[in-house]
Amino acid sequence: MWMLSFVPDSLLILTVYGVLASGAALYIFSYFTAFVPPLIPFKEPIRVLGTLLAVAGVYFYGSYDTEAAWRSRVAEAEARVARIETASKTANDKIETQSQERVRVIYKNATIVRQYIDREVVKYDETCKIPDAVVNAHNAAARNEAIK
Repeated sequence: MWMLSFVPDSLLILTVYGVLASGAALYIFSYFTAFVPPLIPFKEPIRVLGTLLAVAGVYFYGSYDTEAAWRSRVAEAEARVARIETASKTANDKIETQSQERVRVIYKNATIVRQYIDREVVKYDETCKIPDAVVNAHNAAARNEAIK
């Protein structure tokens, strides 16, 4: 059945309907062979051949219908994946924007803390005492917030 995927749909459906129609036509024709004396010996082989072709046509039609159902499911799944990829791209862009904003805030706060430390440490550098301003600056830097 996987070979059916290589055959174009228009040719495949024509073949399926052709086999089914020829089987039904041969089966019906076998009843009329009783009225034509030269064809009387071929009545049963024609009927058997018609039956086999009709059964094969029904089998191929069912196979084609199943193949079409699977193709539609695949198309639905591909459409769903495309929608999810679009939503994922949108979510990733949003996360990237938030991440860049967060980095900007961190960099801004780090710069402010660094400037504050440079300004305040100069005042207390000679005594080697750790003033409250440095402790507050260190704590603000650890919490990633601006110094008040």
